[in-house]
Amino acid sequence: MVEVDSLDRAILSVLRDSGRAPFVDIAKQVGVTERTVRTRMRRLEDDGVIRGYTIREAGIGLTALVRLKVGPGTEIGSLAGEFSTWAGVECVYEISGNADLVAVVHVDDTVALRNLLDEMWLAAPGEIGSTQTELVLEQY
Repeated sequence: MVEVDSLDRAILSVLRDSGRAPFVDIAKQVGVTERTVRTRMRRLEDDGVIRGYTIREAGIGLTALVRLKVGPGTEIGSLAGEFSTWAGVECVYEISGNADLVAVVHVDDTVALRNLLDEMWLAAPGEIGSTQTELVLEQY
């Protein structure tokens, strides 16, 4: 298991919001020197936590797909727009098929995933008909 501390997580959080952020901007946001950011990012790349041009995390936390079926009369766009602003939610897609929405989420563990699901249900009582959660095992 790759060891990732709170500073690494802070750097990854900045990169999730802006994958092309300059080292100096990342350093300002997380409160360390530019050199520290460069060193940490190089180690995260070498350890496989950061893979490729975009951020793809491996060995820490969970990534999940949360499929949501909404109830009749629910404004899908409004619900998707709200969820897409939440911490841990990378994006929300409106989809065809058995579900109406799918949210791509990144959380620390199953407890955090459960809390996020509970928040979704509590934020939209009566608007969510069902959810189906799938854990991402690998990203290629």
